[in-house]
Amino acid sequence: MSELERAGSPEATALLAEREHLRALLRLMPVGVYIVDARGRLLESNPVAEHIWGGPLPRVELEGYGIFEGYWPGSGQRLEAHEWALVRTLRDGQPVVNEEVEIVAFDGARRTVLHSTTVLKDAQATIVGAVAVKVDITTRRQAKHAEAFLTEATRLLVESLDWESTLQAVARLATRQLADFCIIDVVGDDGELRRLVAAAHEPAHQPLMAEVLRFPPKVGSPSPLSRVFLEGRPLLIPELSPELLDTIARTPEHRRAMEQLGPRACMAVPLSVGARRVGLLNFILATPGRHYTERELKYAEELARRVALVVEHARLFREAQGALRARDTSLALLEAFLAASPVGMGFVDRELRYVLVNPVLATMNGKPLEAHLGHSVREVLTEPGEATHVEQLLRSVMERGEPLTNRYTLVPARPGLPPRPVHSTLFPVTVDGETLGAGVTVLDITEQKQVEEGLRFLAEATTRLSSSLDPRTTMESTVRVVVEHMADYCMLDVRTEEGKSLERVAAAARRADTQRVLEEARHLSPAPHPDSPTWRVLESGRALLAAEVGDTLLEDETLDARFRATLALLRPRSAMFVPLIARERTLGVLTVVSQDEARRYTERDLAIVENLAWRAALAVDNARLFHQAELAVQARDEFVAIATHELRTPLSALSLQLTALQRAVDAGRPPTEEKLRQSLLTARRQTERLEQLVKHLLDVSRMTNGRLELEREEVNLSELVHWVVVRFEEKLAEAGCTAVVLTDAPVVARVDRLRVEQVVMNLLSNAMKYAPGHPVELRVERQGDFAVIGVRDFGPGITPEAQARIFERYQRASGQHSRDSLGLGLYVAQWIARAHGGELKLESTPGQGSHFRLYLPLG
Repeated sequence: MSELERAGSPEATALLAEREHLRALLRLMPVGVYIVDARGRLLESNPVAEHIWGGPLPRVELEGYGIFEGYWPGSGQRLEAHEWALVRTLRDGQPVVNEEVEIVAFDGARRTVLHSTTVLKDAQATIVGAVAVKVDITTRRQAKHAEAFLTEATRLLVESLDWESTLQAVARLATRQLADFCIIDVVGDDGELRRLVAAAHEPAHQPLMAEVLRFPPKVGSPSPLSRVFLEGRPLLIPELSPELLDTIARTPEHRRAMEQLGPRACMAVPLSVGARRVGLLNFILATPGRHYTERELKYAEELARRVALVVEHARLFREAQGALRARDTSLALLEAFLAASPVGMGFVDRELRYVLVNPVLATMNGKPLEAHLGHSVREVLTEPGEATHVEQLLRSVMERGEPLTNRYTLVPARPGLPPRPVHSTLFPVTVDGETLGAGVTVLDITEQKQVEEGLRFLAEATTRLSSSLDPRTTMESTVRVVVEHMADYCMLDVRTEEGKSLERVAAAARRADTQRVLEEARHLSPAPHPDSPTWRVLESGRALLAAEVGDTLLEDETLDARFRATLALLRPRSAMFVPLIARERTLGVLTVVSQDEARRYTERDLAIVENLAWRAALAVDNARLFHQAELAVQARDEFVAIATHELRTPLSALSLQLTALQRAVDAGRPPTEEKLRQSLLTARRQTERLEQLVKHLLDVSRMTNGRLELEREEVNLSELVHWVVVRFEEKLAEAGCTAVVLTDAPVVARVDRLRVEQVVMNLLSNAMKYAPGHPVELRVERQGDFAVIGVRDFGPGITPEAQARIFERYQRASGQHSRDSLGLGLYVAQWIARAHGGELKLESTPGQGSHFRLYLPLG
């Protein structure tokens, strides 16, 4: 029992009566009303309000209003707890009138309502509560949206004859107003339904709709969609069960795609015009709380009626358009073919007047299209002999009724055009046995002739380039063959060995005066510069076409003055710069130049010269390799001879010593102790020499196969050099050489001791061999991060030519000792130095001795 009931006073009784009157009034009101206290807790509500919210309203305070689910119309953004009208009214004291909100009721139903709220105040004007009124305008809103939807859909359907894109627009409109998914199927020529449109409200679902497009309903199947189409009656499915989805799905993939869409309800409406079925319209809902009623089905039927009319009108329009197109197809195809054909084509009537001419033939005849149509052949071809000949051929074709095919003709020169070779075909034009005129096709074979000439040129060039295995002869043949066929002059520049400059190895010209200029300027080659076309081609390996060479080239300040003066005499007007590339290496640049104002090189010319340059580069490289092979064979033969001699010499001496000892023993005359000692000493020397030769050969073999490895250790190089000198004391004395070792302090490096000894012994042996009777100076010092071992003799020295190749394999110095060595010592020594990360360098001036320096990293 409430406090008022317990009070029992007349005032309490009156207040209770007023509350009951209020409750009765609330129950009778057609709108939802509820009253809350100042903290937002529910005091009273009527059944309409509870119906709108789908159940009894909870008694929560303002902070708990987040349990109510509502959305702002238009934006679709959910209302926060503080955004509800009651909360704002209690907070600000201001009423809210007819505020539209879309709510989701507690039972899941979605409704559109109008909110109105106002505060309740006591006698002191203090806010003690508020009243909220809700009007359910869902039906009205749906009807309004449906009417607007039909109006907009009708506008879309009638404003365009492009019915497919129009139906796509209507489907997208339906997904904004009537459905979450809209699918339109139309009847194809085979009587089966084909899926034309599948639109989704949410863009994220559109990929799934693309999958659904692949599976239209099969006419005659047990699917309810097929029955709707065949029977012509609409179908409303309030709830799509899994079993019903199984009957609609055509494949497991189709079933999975529909399941991912999550359909809850659908409407299927046939598209009919009278008794004719033209398609099927399907609306699907997937949003919780939304459902279809008979009202939505009526709107869907009305839309289907309008869509069906559009589809039928589109069919009739297509048929009419097809009839019109059929009438004009032949002429349109003929005109399009004539306009796009790369072959000259034309037709004349029986009076030999042009009826149709394409632009190619008009250009060949040297007159515009309008000068052909309606004019006779003689009026167009003003050359009398040519006109008479063409007229005779055309009349002959029409009289005989047989074509003349592929006749070779040389078209005379036209204004601005040179003479051109063509293949022409003439044929009669007949309809139902009646000859209406004749047609002609003319194929310009100028390009074909140029290609044939290019192929003949390359074939001849290949023959001439392969006639010699001398690189310079091959280069000279290259420039001559270019000049003979396609240039006024041609030059070939190759990169020098050091790669920092170019050398002109060949140049040829058609005219004698140009040839004289080329000969006088043979030593002039473009200096390295990024703007130089020759150097750009050389560095990039890509050909360069300069179709127009203006006088600005003669003003280029980056060019040498003498070079510019030579260019002024040569007068280049068009040029090609083509690299000679063989085995991924650019050997040089071929420069092809035209001095004729009328001759401009094209991409076709460049392609021919590139082909020639490739063949020339290959021929030059083959000649170079052949020359190197000859040198290698010569070096091999010489090496074999020297090796045979060098190996035979110690072996012969050793054999003689052993034979002499054997004979003395056999004769009973054993050698004296001194004699035996001398024989053994000689044998030991010959064995050491033989061992050194074999060791060099083995080292070279290991280096070639990459199997020569280093065993590094901490080595005092000063001690190592002293030890080598002590070991060579006897040999130094025999050579008359005095060894002087200069070292101030120990120099320690991490090296392979035996290999470094090998290098020092080799350098010391060379000093004794090539500078006998002279002192030898050995120095060990530290220079930065390197240890340096120097071996210097004061003999005749080494010429610059020999210095350039002395570290190569099988290379020997000239002179009396040239055949006393295999030419491997310095090669092996350099390899050992580089294997350590160092270098072996030589300084020598003829007549002033030689100074070798071995650089070894300390670490």
